[in-house]
Amino acid sequence: MKKSYIISAICLLLLVIFVRFSFSIIGVNRENLERDARKSQKIDDSWKVSKSVNDNLGTLLFYDEDLTDFTYSIYLNREGFSFGYFFRSGGSSNDILEGVQAFDYGNSIALISINKVNVVRIECVSENNQKQGEIYTVEPGKPFAITIPITDSKMAIKMYDQDKNEIQITTILSCD
Repeated sequence: MKKSYIISAICLLLLVIFVRFSFSIIGVNRENLERDARKSQKIDDSWKVSKSVNDNLGTLLFYDEDLTDFTYSIYLNREGFSFGYFFRSGGSSNDILEGVQAFDYGNSIALISINKVNVVRIECVSENNQKQGEIYTVEPGKPFAITIPITDSKMAIKMYDQDKNEIQITTILSCD
């Protein structure tokens, strides 16, 4: 009888391991996103990171001290039967280096920039009722990765420099 319990436990453990790797239903928890990105993308520990995570999306921007080299990582918390965040995209882009690149995931948007354009303020405004939404402040010239939840279909994101000049998003990639 005891032997059958041990065999059943081993079979159950092997089944869990098989399901975990076959169907990719277990991702990375929120607290381990930076560690996972550094390991999977081979990012040097000396690089700084700007990161922002909400319930749907994790956005990370890694950069060297001179701001000459960088890489980004985006993790998605899948809807349905899954646990944790899953790597969705990563790399580098000239739009991140020279401007602001947006990644639209439907219910959240990631804004990533080395910030040569000196963004200091990001506002979310609902065009339905001109209601002021979230306001994000950024240090001028400092790289940023910001995850913004989309609260309604008519929400607009506006960015400004120190002189209150509006800065346009360089590229918006739809990632649904």
